[in-house]
Amino acid sequence: MARQTQKPSSILRKTLTQQNMSFFGGPAEGGIPRIDRAAMKEIIEDVANSSREESGYVIIDVRGHDEVEYTGKLDDVVETLPLPYIAEGALAMEEDDFKETFGFDKPGLDETIVFSCKAGIRSQSAGQLAKMAGYSDILDYMGGSNEWFS
Repeated sequence: MARQTQKPSSILRKTLTQQNMSFFGGPAEGGIPRIDRAAMKEIIEDVANSSREESGYVIIDVRGHDEVEYTGKLDDVVETLPLPYIAEGALAMEEDDFKETFGFDKPGLDETIVFSCKAGIRSQSAGQLAKMAGYSDILDYMGGSNEWFS
C-alpha cells in the first residue's frame, strides 16, 4: 500500500518548530527532531485509528523488555526493540530475518520512525543509529515513559 503524504497537524508542526534542540543538536546540525507528549499522543491515535501503513508511522520503544513489562507499553501500536539490538545492527537486517527475530515488520525507509524510551536519552541514540542505517524520517519522543505514565 502506498504511503499517503499527510501534512503534520498544528500540534506536531508547533512541536517540531519549538523542540528542535537536543543533546545531539537540532535537525540543522544533524540531530533528531524531538516531539512532546501531545504530538506523541496524536501520532499514536493516528496509527491506532488507521494502521501503520496508512499513517506512515512506526513507533518503537527502545527500553528493555523488562522495563516495558514493569510499566506496560505506551500503547498496543508501539513495538519494542531494545537499544542494544539497534546498536548491533537490527535496522540493517534483511526484512524476513528482522520480522522473525523481533516479531514485527522492519521499518521501511519511507516510513517515519518515532522512537521512545524511559526519559528521552536512549531514544536520541536510537535515532542517530537509525540515521546511520539510512533512515531519514525520524522523530524522538522526548518525554518517554516517565512522562507518559505520570
